[in-house]
Amino acid sequence: MNNIFNLNRFGRLFVKHTVENYKSYLMSLTVLMGVMILGGSFLIYMIEAPMDRGLQTAVFSMILLLAGTIFTSTIFSGYGDKKKAVSLLTLPASHFEKFLVAWVYSFLLFVIVYTIGFFLVDSLLINIKHFPGHTDEAINFFRTPIVQMYIVYALLHSIAFYGAIFYEKLHFIKTAFVFFISFGLLIATNKFLLSAFIPKTIDMSVPYGNLRIQSDQQTFEISISQQDYYMIWIISVLALVFWTAAYYRLKEKQV
Repeated sequence: MNNIFNLNRFGRLFVKHTVENYKSYLMSLTVLMGVMILGGSFLIYMIEAPMDRGLQTAVFSMILLLAGTIFTSTIFSGYGDKKKAVSLLTLPASHFEKFLVAWVYSFLLFVIVYTIGFFLVDSLLINIKHFPGHTDEAINFFRTPIVQMYIVYALLHSIAFYGAIFYEKLHFIKTAFVFFISFGLLIATNKFLLSAFIPKTIDMSVPYGNLRIQSDQQTFEISISQQDYYMIWIISVLALVFWTAAYYRLKEKQV
């Protein structure tokens, strides 16, 4: 039998995880759907404008990133409890199979279930309040910028995934704290390096973002050719790095 991955063994582990956690997952899904329905209804009631695709995309992205990372940060919570950790670590399954079950639930299944749930709620809400001359349209989940948002979520998921196995308690809070501190330091370092090479830089842009330079009371903006293409590849590589780091961190766990 393969010591890294066996389909039958993985299937049994997946079923075991589902049976043990389906109640809490269904409860979490119910709460998320309730929040989207109540929040969306309140938003429609308060604004005197149609929910165009831009607003729908913004709401979809914010909930995806926030709810997804919170859920992901709890996926390895059992390893923080010594009693549960013993049974989890002694399960007759490989570390890769345990890693894969957690990844499938927190990334693949979450994205699918959340997208379907948002589509149902969105389709309902945009038809509640009509505006003359406006055609209600739901966003397309298979086109830009939604596809790009899935890639951004992959990066944030990988970071939350690593934090979930790295920390034993307060996974989301600790991971978010380290993430924002690191992001702030990255922005500051980037600004320092830009100012050192280009003294007239006036924008504290993120790496690979647009660069604004002031010269003779004129402002020039410089962007990288095929910027979105490079950013997608960079984000994808970083996500793979953090997922790999999470796997090896899980392998280090001992009874």
